Amino acid sequence: MLEPQTAADSAAAPSAKGETPAPRPRRWARWLLGAVALLVVVVLVAQQLLDPWLRRTLEKQVSKQTHGQYRLQVGEFHTSFFGRAIRLRGLRLRPAAAVADTLPRLRLDVDQLNITGVGLLALLRKSVVPIDSVVLESARVEVLALATKPTKNSGKPLYQRLPLKIKGLQIGYLGLLHTQGSYLPGSAETAQFKRADLTARDLLISPAGAADTQRLGFAAAWGLQLLQAKAQLAGHRLDLGGLQLSTDVQQLQLDSVRIQPNGPSQPNNPRVDLVLQRLRLTGLNAAALRQHRFAADSLLLQRPRLTFTPPAQTPPKGAKPGSEYLQRLDLAHLAVRQGFLRVAGIAQAPVIRGIEVGATAIHFDAAAKPDSRRFFFAKDWDVALGRSQATMAAHALTLGSMHLSTAAGTFGMRAVRIRPPAPGQGKPGGVRVDLTLPSLAIAGLDAAALQHQHHFQAKSVVLNGPQLNFTPPTQPPPPVWKLLSTFLRRSDLALLRVQHADMQVGGMRHSPEIHNLNVTGRAIRIDSLAALEPRRIAYARAWQANSGLIGAPFDPPYYRATSQHMRLDTDAKTMRFEDMALTPKYSAVGMNLHKGYQAPSIKVNLAALTASGLDFAALVRRRDFRIALVTVQSPLIKIASDGRGPINPNLSKVTAESMRLLKVIVDVRRLDIKDGNLYSIYRSPLTPIPGTLSINRFNGSFYNLSNDPKRQTPATPLTGQASTYLQNQCRLEAQVSMYLLDPLGRHHVWGAFGPGPFSMLNAMTVPTRLVKFKSGNVQRLRFDLHADRKQVTGTMVTEYTGLQMTLLSYKEEEVKKSLFSRIKSKAVNVIVIRDENPRKGGKVVSGEMTSTREPRFSMFTLWRQGMVSGLFNNVGVPQKLAQKLSETKDEGPLPK
Repeated sequence: MLEPQTAADSAAAPSAKGETPAPRPRRWARWLLGAVALLVVVVLVAQQLLDPWLRRTLEKQVSKQTHGQYRLQVGEFHTSFFGRAIRLRGLRLRPAAAVADTLPRLRLDVDQLNITGVGLLALLRKSVVPIDSVVLESARVEVLALATKPTKNSGKPLYQRLPLKIKGLQIGYLGLLHTQGSYLPGSAETAQFKRADLTARDLLISPAGAADTQRLGFAAAWGLQLLQAKAQLAGHRLDLGGLQLSTDVQQLQLDSVRIQPNGPSQPNNPRVDLVLQRLRLTGLNAAALRQHRFAADSLLLQRPRLTFTPPAQTPPKGAKPGSEYLQRLDLAHLAVRQGFLRVAGIAQAPVIRGIEVGATAIHFDAAAKPDSRRFFFAKDWDVALGRSQATMAAHALTLGSMHLSTAAGTFGMRAVRIRPPAPGQGKPGGVRVDLTLPSLAIAGLDAAALQHQHHFQAKSVVLNGPQLNFTPPTQPPPPVWKLLSTFLRRSDLALLRVQHADMQVGGMRHSPEIHNLNVTGRAIRIDSLAALEPRRIAYARAWQANSGLIGAPFDPPYYRATSQHMRLDTDAKTMRFEDMALTPKYSAVGMNLHKGYQAPSIKVNLAALTASGLDFAALVRRRDFRIALVTVQSPLIKIASDGRGPINPNLSKVTAESMRLLKVIVDVRRLDIKDGNLYSIYRSPLTPIPGTLSINRFNGSFYNLSNDPKRQTPATPLTGQASTYLQNQCRLEAQVSMYLLDPLGRHHVWGAFGPGPFSMLNAMTVPTRLVKFKSGNVQRLRFDLHADRKQVTGTMVTEYTGLQMTLLSYKEEEVKKSLFSRIKSKAVNVIVIRDENPRKGGKVVSGEMTSTREPRFSMFTLWRQGMVSGLFNNVGVPQKLAQKLSETKDEGPLPK
């Protein structure tokens, strides 16, 4: 039988066998585990008791802090010491029936509030408390009224108003998710949004966070997403489809923006009607906004449609609205795509479509002087406008397109149309413009100088195909430089070109019109000094021009003057008109009937009229015509007259003394008339058969045609010589000397005819005077004529042979000889007319020219009277009778 081992044996046995003994249980570990278990149980029990206490304490604290004006209800309150988290569900904040004016009136419903990672030790120490996240989900807030008075702590920063007097909060993530809100519903200024998600990263609410310039609103980064927001503010209604903001990626985007006026308009308040498809802002430095600085990489406005009504009262000069909010702006790029702008409520009422804008390096500094190298704060602008319209000075303006590029220095417009005011509208006596301009192009434009220095500088301006109908104002306008001085201090343009223009000037008695006008101006400068510079002509160093048809009424409505071509060159000092014409509207009978007295119907055609050595500067500045040489090429003049009707009651203007009455200086050094022809048709009251007379192959040169007292003197009068053919048969050579400033109109004409037959005059004398030169030939006729305002005198020596005359009568619509006319003819030829000179004794007899001037007749009629009286007296008619015959006037009742 085995015996039980003793303790000694048991202790020795393992040693004997070489085995390790089992360790004894550690009682302290059991106690530790028990204590932990007990602590867990206590914490769990305490938490179950603490959460309701904290919930009740929070609700009481809200009521206490608001003096019972707000009531907070918390559906669930859960804390987790191990997770350092707090979760609240079913929060409900409601105001009392009456709320103090220092508190806003609002209602708040929150589905869930989660706070995690709370630094309990920092909370106990009341230092800056770190929190991992604060997330507010599914909240709805209604702001029913705002506080009307500030509280005693309202002026303190947020970090000094934190609960439990902690020094600050550092929240890693703050989120307000799935939030709905409304602001002052039912009032004039209200707002609401369907959903908002607001997030903040690294939010440090402390003095250090407030001083950190890299933070915005205490946070290192903010994010906001807003959907379907609406608001009413300042008489407008706002609808916003979406908003996305992220300061991390430095981007802001607005979608579907709509602003509309709401309610009746107020005259002193602006009104805005805006539709904006998208606004996108990138590279936004949000932290800089704290220093009133705006900095971003790009701003895009996509399809904005804006109708703006400005206030009735404009802000005072010198005011800079918004400068207290924005001290500096830096924007690398601005873009506007497919924009539309309309300004209402003003007389101009502009409407601009198809706006495309691009700008680079925009910089604004309210404290610094504007950079003179920039145009409207930007380094470069590229602006394009589509079809637009406006009203300027009662004129309707439309524009097909416009483009400006400050980098390229170009500006262009297309399809410009300006329409004048309707009859009875616009300023009485004001300018009226009717313009169609297919295109205008400016190159080499310095836009910065235009803005900062009011100095227009460009290399070229080209107007293509303008059609202008222009009515000047009744009061003469000031000089061009003075008109522009309101906007421009100076203008410099290297080249101005107008191509294929049509222009008509209205509102004048002699309103001209010009077709296919092409003008080139070089080195143009417009300012007060340039206006006085003698080398400039209409502000330019040189002008060249050419045109097609030029027309103007002359003595309207009876005549029209035209030229088919015109050329002008100020460098060459030449001006040339080609294919000129003066065309009457009525026949001779029509002229008499419309004017009520005898008035010829004159038609003039010129192959060319050339002015050489023309002083354009004197013409432009003083309207003085100073010309070295005027050449009239191949003039053709047709004069149709009718002797039925009263004599013209007006004094003739075609007289020697008329030059002194001109209000402008006319100074022509030489006038050449080449290959001229004049045809006269006259219908006398005696017969309906017109008489004809022609002066052909006229060539003459005249010198010192001037009314300048420095050039026109008794010692240096107008002189000239000419040759022509009477009835294209008898040569005439004549000279003239005429002091044009003589108030008595004295002048001297002399010359010679011959040879030629007397019968060449029958074409005129037979139907108009019933006198026929039956026979006779002139070998030579010399005359010496002196005329003044009262009469013409002089001598005539006619060498002729075989002169016989026949007196006729008009009966039965026929010019013929009657018995009585035969008797008179015989008596005249035998008793009065001398058939030859020299007479039979060989004596050469001269005739005396004496005839009284009729002031209503022209100078040329006075010459004709002198020639008639001298010829009749030379062939044997007594002087008194010859004078009487020369002064005969045809006058009778007007034709019916």
